[in-house]
Amino acid sequence: MTPTIASIDIFPVRLPMIRSFSFASGSAGKAGGTAPHVFVKVTADDGAVGWGEGRPVTGWSSETFETITETLRRYLAPALIGAPLLDRWELHRRMQRVLGRNPSTGQPIARAALDMAIHDLCARSAAMSLRAFLGGSDERRTMQLSYTLTGHDRSSILAEMNEAKPQGFIHFNFKAAVAPETDIEVAETVKAEIPAGGFVWADANQGFQLHAARKVARAFESIGVDVLEQPLPADQFHQMQSLRQSTAIPLAVDEATVGSADFFHYAAAGLVDFLVIKVTRSGGIWPTLQQIAIAEAAGLPLLVSGLTDGFLTKVAVCQTALAFGFSGPAALNGSQFTDESMIFPRKAEIEHGGAVHLNDDAGIGVMPDEDALKEMIGDW
Repeated sequence: MTPTIASIDIFPVRLPMIRSFSFASGSAGKAGGTAPHVFVKVTADDGAVGWGEGRPVTGWSSETFETITETLRRYLAPALIGAPLLDRWELHRRMQRVLGRNPSTGQPIARAALDMAIHDLCARSAAMSLRAFLGGSDERRTMQLSYTLTGHDRSSILAEMNEAKPQGFIHFNFKAAVAPETDIEVAETVKAEIPAGGFVWADANQGFQLHAARKVARAFESIGVDVLEQPLPADQFHQMQSLRQSTAIPLAVDEATVGSADFFHYAAAGLVDFLVIKVTRSGGIWPTLQQIAIAEAAGLPLLVSGLTDGFLTKVAVCQTALAFGFSGPAALNGSQFTDESMIFPRKAEIEHGGAVHLNDDAGIGVMPDEDALKEMIGDW
């Protein structure tokens, strides 16, 4: 008998920030502050459970801690109670019916948290790792991470790289357009100091106007930066067309391609050289699979990124990407900025040496400490 969804529990918590993180379009938090995370637990009628997570960052998305929590509680969760667990197509149709169909995916982070929990539960019910459940192999288990640099001058970049390289990191990404006057200096420093085989990733988070994007893209191209991500505002498709004609540097978009149709338009127009997988931006694992299919049809390689997500999301995204043979670099940097030791005390067994090393456990392979989550829930 096909299992159905019996209950959905929401755990909105705030985790301690250990480092500040700013980018061109906003901030993911400051040291000494807290970072909002919304955990979701889905329980099937046979008692099996799955876990998901959403991390709202308002500089990247219009969703907030409050909107994610209430959207899950009032709309998405009630729509899925009693639904067949394995019918992920129908589950997303139900979510779409309660939120409406729009030009791009609405409330993607809320949807992603629920979708992730459902995939975790489906894979656990099948006694398979998530990557095997998605059609991959348990033999592919290691994802190389990209270290996020936060400095904006040569000395601070050198200090950060000298800290990261002994930890095993060989790939590095930096935030462009925050201090535009030093972007070229930063790119030159990273390129000069990166270990052999390392990938240099510049992310502008929509921070440039077209004339500045042209200038920095040409400079990055000559330096040897491997990709420039989201240099222009997400709604400026025509500007990306103009920039594409101005430079040969590989380009990628992030905030501009929330849904599968969004990515299709950029790929079909020849404006991007990579698909940046970001499960929480795209509405979950199921829509991400559709984006991957589009990228494969267009002959485009993958990159992996996140929203300074927590450990649960990081492992889920690595499971998804490894199912399709991608082993890095993945800019999944939540561990650099957020303390999750209270809910994932054994995290270091999986994330170490500049990489994520997956186990063969069923589902995503990690679960948060539910008792710790309950103690952390605020006045909700």
